[in-house]
Amino acid sequence: MYQVALPAPALAPYIESYWCVYATEHAPLDLSVEVFVDVRPDLIFTFGAAYERSQLDGESLTIDYSNLDAQRLHPIRIAQRGQVVCCGVRFHVGGLAPFVDRPVHLWNDRVVGLSEVFGTGANGLCEALRSSKENVQLQKEIFDAFLLQRLRVKDGYQVFQTLRAEIEASKGEQSIDAVCRRNAISQRQLNRLFRAYLGFSPKTYSRVVRFQRALKLLKQDPGCTLAEVAAQCGYYDQPHFVREFKA
Repeated sequence: MYQVALPAPALAPYIESYWCVYATEHAPLDLSVEVFVDVRPDLIFTFGAAYERSQLDGESLTIDYSNLDAQRLHPIRIAQRGQVVCCGVRFHVGGLAPFVDRPVHLWNDRVVGLSEVFGTGANGLCEALRSSKENVQLQKEIFDAFLLQRLRVKDGYQVFQTLRAEIEASKGEQSIDAVCRRNAISQRQLNRLFRAYLGFSPKTYSRVVRFQRALKLLKQDPGCTLAEVAAQCGYYDQPHFVREFKA
C-alpha cells in the first residue's frame, strides 16, 4: 500500500524521499493523515480518488489534481477514500528552492498546480508517473531524471543552508541577532535569503524548530508536564509555550 524510495545521491541534500501509496484492485483504502507544521513542501501526484485537505479553522479543499502543497504555518488533515493512486516527493527544509525559478515565498500556505511551479515540463512528468503503474522503482527513476535536469544551486543558497543549520543546531533558541553577528550578515540580508529559499523569516523558522522539538518530547513522554517541555525547548514560561504551540 505504501512504499518509499530514496533519491539519487546528488539530490539527497534537498529531498528526503519519494513515496507511493495505492489501493489494490479489490481493497479500496480509507486514509486519514494529520500533518503538523514543519515548513517543508511536498509534491503530490494523484491519479485516482480525489482527497480532502482540511485545516483546523474549517477550510476544506477537494483536490483531484497533481500539485505543490507548499510550506505552511498551519496543520492540515488529509483524508482519501476509494481507489487511491498517489505518489510524491518529500523535500527537506528549504529543499524545493534549487529546482524552481521563483522565490518560494510566493507559494507560502498555498496548494498550486504544477504548471505554475515547473511550467509545461510538468505535463510530461505527470504523464510518465501516471504510466508507471505504481512501480516505485520506475517512479524513482522518473523523479530522479526530472529533478536532476532542473537542479540549479543558486547564489546565496549555501549561505542560507549554513545559517539554517545553525538555527536548527541551537534548537531554535539562538537569537537572530546572534546569528547575524556571528556570520557578519545583516538581518535584512538574512531575511531575504530565508524568504527566497525557505519562504518564511529566520525568526519564524526558529519558532517551528522549537515547536517540532516540543512535539517530539511530547510523543516520547506523554506524561511530561507542559512546564517541563517549556523549559527544555527554550520558551520563556509555560504560558508562552502554550500560546506558541496553539498557534
